[in-house]
Amino acid sequence: MPVTEVQRTELVNGLVEVLGEERTETLMQCILLEGRDQLATKDDLKALEIKLRGEFAEFKSEIRTEFAEFRSEIRTELRTELAKMTRQFALMLVGFMVTMWATMIPIALAT
Repeated sequence: MPVTEVQRTELVNGLVEVLGEERTETLMQCILLEGRDQLATKDDLKALEIKLRGEFAEFKSEIRTEFAEFRSEIRTELRTELAKMTRQFALMLVGFMVTMWATMIPIALAT
């Protein structure tokens, strides 16, 4: 409930009686009358919440997109490396088989 000017005046008059005029003046200057419009309201906080939720959703979407791209790159690299390793293994196996046959054929022909 907002304070009316009548209530404010009564408060100042009561403070003058207790504290004196100079102290009351100092106290009233500390109460932020001029800066009251700079205080955040519930509406300000709600608007900020909406803005932050929007920015967070955008950030979340960007992260998901980047993660999907990263996952795709990793899959591509893994497939490439696995294919390369498979070719190397197949070539090693063929080389081993050729070596074994080259060793076994002369023995088989000699008998």
